[in-house]
Amino acid sequence: MGRKTVLVIADLGGCPPHMFYQSVAEAYNIVTYIPRPFAITKAHAQYIEQYSIAVIKDRDYFQTSSDFEHPDSIYWADDAYTKSEEEVVNDIVSIASYFKADAITTNNELFIAPMAKASARLGLRGAGIKAAEKARDKNLMREAFNASGVKAIKSKRVSTLADFRNALDEIGTPLILKPTYLASSIGVTLFRDEEGSDAQFQQAKAYLDTIPVPKAVKYEAPFIAETYLEGVYDDWYADQGYSDYVSVEGIVADGEYVPFVIHDKTPQIGFTETAHITPSILDEDAQKRIIEAARKANEGLGLENCATHTEIKLMKNREAGLIESAARFAGWNMIPNIKKVFGVDMAKLLVDVLIEGKQAALPSKLLNTPPFYIADCHLYPHHFKKNGQLPDTASTIKIDSIDIPFDALVGDTEIVSQSTAEKGSIIDLKLFEAFNGIVSLELKSSSSQDLAASIRNIQKRARLYLLEELVQG
Repeated sequence: MGRKTVLVIADLGGCPPHMFYQSVAEAYNIVTYIPRPFAITKAHAQYIEQYSIAVIKDRDYFQTSSDFEHPDSIYWADDAYTKSEEEVVNDIVSIASYFKADAITTNNELFIAPMAKASARLGLRGAGIKAAEKARDKNLMREAFNASGVKAIKSKRVSTLADFRNALDEIGTPLILKPTYLASSIGVTLFRDEEGSDAQFQQAKAYLDTIPVPKAVKYEAPFIAETYLEGVYDDWYADQGYSDYVSVEGIVADGEYVPFVIHDKTPQIGFTETAHITPSILDEDAQKRIIEAARKANEGLGLENCATHTEIKLMKNREAGLIESAARFAGWNMIPNIKKVFGVDMAKLLVDVLIEGKQAALPSKLLNTPPFYIADCHLYPHHFKKNGQLPDTASTIKIDSIDIPFDALVGDTEIVSQSTAEKGSIIDLKLFEAFNGIVSLELKSSSSQDLAASIRNIQKRARLYLLEELVQG
């Protein structure tokens, strides 16, 4: 019996390409379709070329970009992609049909719904059309969550200032305002009270207008306003150094949710994540509550066959509050780190599920007894402002070097890998914080608590050296 073929829609996000392509290529033929070439870095393109038997780039883009080169790095693709959803679906169907693909997948949030429609049209397993639409529109997602048996929270669709004012009146504060169709917490705004809320909403709306997305992305309203879920840390953790929310990485197979790992987090910068620790140290009762909420979330969305990344708020009296769930893998290195710690390859298993359904060799229980712990950690400008190396008024910096203090490591914690912004890098501090990660670290330890303490020390004691004076804002 010959190898099966999987069509990968390549774009930003999800499982990193350095793991994904190698893992999948060991068992399957990969055909890669790149609808937005400008969203693929040089390194990503190299993995695609190395592991794919065929690579197709959207020809329409090159009619206007004859001198195109893949960028060195990118956080959010900022070029135009004007195809309608139906055009995108037709492209996917055409390519999948030509190569006789047995499965279609993507690591990108923005192509989830078109991919689900293409899979359904071809009779292939996928997330399901309605489920994918719910997973992509946070208003529809919240309605599905509220109907799934977990604690319901108030929410309202918001397009205009009048809508926002009505939401404030009905929901009250604290209130969270989110773009319905983005990812990475981009544009998420917390309103603790009503003072200055009109101006804050207008600022959020103006910022949203600067974030380009494919025309194929559909939504009923650009924002969702909903009750802010308050975390209560001490009801969950006995140790310090973690955050009041976790994520659960899983897969849905033929409609049945299979959780793999719960990830602890370190404290955020606003809504920007700073580190993920594989796996969680929470006790058995806490983990059961989290998994049950994640199951209700993903099965409540009606997801059929896909990866899932579910975010859970840790609330009072150990109530697990649903933040959101995506029908794709987590970003950063969370999926590779699961393989490093437990030897479980979620990237390959997803394709197994897309082809075999529940017959795939999925874990029989949650992965929560690790031989060691791994942390995926980023440093941002905020950390250097907090330790006094950057004034709050700074608007632009030019980096010379960054020093990570090895004596900040606790216990047997070690730095496995380190990546820092290159000398001469110009950082625009006016950008969304998550766009400006300037250090990326992988840490390993026999103790999660030591990892968390090491991260805290590094955040406090890392040193930033500049080539040029700060440009004051």
